[in-house]
Amino acid sequence: MNVNDRDKDLESVARSVFDESVERLDGATRSRLTQARHAALAELERPRFRLASWVPAGALAGAAVLAVMVWTQPGPGVAPEPALAAVPADDFEMLTMGEDLDLLDEDVGFYAWVATADMGSGQG
Repeated sequence: MNVNDRDKDLESVARSVFDESVERLDGATRSRLTQARHAALAELERPRFRLASWVPAGALAGAAVLAVMVWTQPGPGVAPEPALAAVPADDFEMLTMGEDLDLLDEDVGFYAWVATADMGSGQG
């Protein structure tokens, strides 16, 4: 007896045992099983939201966003544009007036000391 014959024998024995167990069920249990089977089949036929159908659309949208980000970035040798709008109006006006502020002339010794002082030691 080879493997296929043993499988066929096992299948026929299992089928006969299953058929006998089904014949021994009462009518109420058979009815509930039939109703559950029909409900499960109806559930399979009902259309539902599938995430897999949205994956290609999401991938395409992500690729489009990435392409726009790469396309709008400046090249490697391009310096960023200065942001003049970030400078407050008073500071901008002071810078454009061209007046000599004379801060350095007032206390040259102090500025020389600041330039040579060791600020990391905490002493001063």
